[in-house]
Amino acid sequence: MKTLIVIVNHNGKNLLEKNLPYILKTEGVHYDICVVDNNSSDDSVAFLEEEYPQVKVIASDENLGYGRAHNLALEQYPEYDYYVFMNNDIRVTPDWLIKMLEVFNKKDNIGAVGPKILLSNKKDGRDVINSAGMDINNHYMAYDRYEGEYDEAQYSVTEKVDGICGAVMLVSKEVLEKVKGFHPKMFLYYEDVDLSLRIRDAGYDIYYCGQSTVYHDHMASTKNLGSFKRNWMNMRNRYTSIKGRFGFFVAMKETLWYLFSWIRWKIFYSRKITLKQYLDDK
Repeated sequence: MKTLIVIVNHNGKNLLEKNLPYILKTEGVHYDICVVDNNSSDDSVAFLEEEYPQVKVIASDENLGYGRAHNLALEQYPEYDYYVFMNNDIRVTPDWLIKMLEVFNKKDNIGAVGPKILLSNKKDGRDVINSAGMDINNHYMAYDRYEGEYDEAQYSVTEKVDGICGAVMLVSKEVLEKVKGFHPKMFLYYEDVDLSLRIRDAGYDIYYCGQSTVYHDHMASTKNLGSFKRNWMNMRNRYTSIKGRFGFFVAMKETLWYLFSWIRWKIFYSRKITLKQYLDDK
């Protein structure tokens, strides 16, 4: 049983320097590491070739974005049984991967598994949850479960969820062949939600594994985008996802619903509650 850990990188040499040593301490499973470099200008590729010759490197001559870069790794290395898709800003613990693979071995009809993702920076000396899987509502809006909560024993469980965060996703080759990987038209954002939904559409379940723990320098790899661009990309890719699954009219209906809701929240409620709180009532 072979696993390929795929890391997408764009000008993240500092993050690779910080986090690769932890990934190389992964215990209990046979794995290889592949870094897909999205045309970096910070000598990331040279650094990897010199310092980590055991790591497979795919040097793209263009910035493919997140999903397409992972798809490129799938195309070039199709011989693995499982694939981990992850950010370059993730620090892992030694048993993170074996714990998720154990879920695959224990559960039937499973398509993907995600770990407990904690923020790298503690709050009041305590670990804080970034994502414990995702809740996806009937408008296909996705939210990280328990985001901002202090980590407690109650979150160290294994349970079925609507989706998992793209910062770290474990997916089997069988499932990826059926759903054809990440959506090729999504550059960044919502691609994890879309993949989760299409895995479920194919009849598989998705699990959160709270015994697997990783740490996330949240938005360290995308901090230069700005909130407007992130929101725009998220909305556009949500439209693309819904259109691909249900057609143009449903996609337009859901997009107009979101725009109307956002405008109404911004004008009347943004000083009182968050957008998520407002939408939860809809």
